[in-house]
Amino acid sequence: MRYKCVCAYDGSMFHGFQLQKDLRTVQLEIEAVLLVIHKKKVRIYPSGRTDTGVHALNQVFHFDSDLEMAPENMKNAINSRLPKDVYIKEVEIVDESFHARYSAKAKEYHYLIDFGEFNPLLRNYRYFCHQKDVDLEKFKEALGVFQGVHDFRSFTKNKTTKNTVRYIYKIEADVEGTLVTVKIVGDGFLHNMVRIMVAMALEVGRGKITVDGLREIMAKKDRRLSPKILPPTGLYLFRVYY
Repeated sequence: MRYKCVCAYDGSMFHGFQLQKDLRTVQLEIEAVLLVIHKKKVRIYPSGRTDTGVHALNQVFHFDSDLEMAPENMKNAINSRLPKDVYIKEVEIVDESFHARYSAKAKEYHYLIDFGEFNPLLRNYRYFCHQKDVDLEKFKEALGVFQGVHDFRSFTKNKTTKNTVRYIYKIEADVEGTLVTVKIVGDGFLHNMVRIMVAMALEVGRGKITVDGLREIMAKKDRRLSPKILPPTGLYLFRVYY
């Protein structure tokens, strides 16, 4: 029986989602609980990994089980044993052809930038930008450069990925007071891609480079031309589309 789960987690105290030797990860915590429930090792398969410090509102994973538990009972059994910084929001039984990663059609990430006064209580949940000279209209224009089908080799730290072409369906910035939320929907994302893209758009907003300069950086497919990257604290996996 295959279970599809939607979970949320506070990434502040995790070294990402994926298992890593001797480090606390989201996958480690969930699989430890499934071990208790099943009395044997159960592997989970996520829609994708998230890095250290990155949060998720609706991460998706699946696992196979020989226990015939109702979805609500499985949800309660897992949540009752999980630490408080991870929570299973939904559980459903799906066909065995479903795969959390390979069945996904698109993902949506949000990045939160706060231009207001620093708040230590929120330091792990947004990026406090101390640079007050950002032209938000130029920033938004720069974000628009990324929409569509492009080669994003200039905007990833991964040097070994062969195919770096991605389709960004939508990218926009919502402004509410001092808080700017960048919303990005795409068919896939490279390592650190969102954080580098938003960082370089901020450089345009600050007048350090032009919009045409950003297009040129993309065309040259050279990561050395886009050295900026924002911290993981402001990044959220918002939704996975199937």
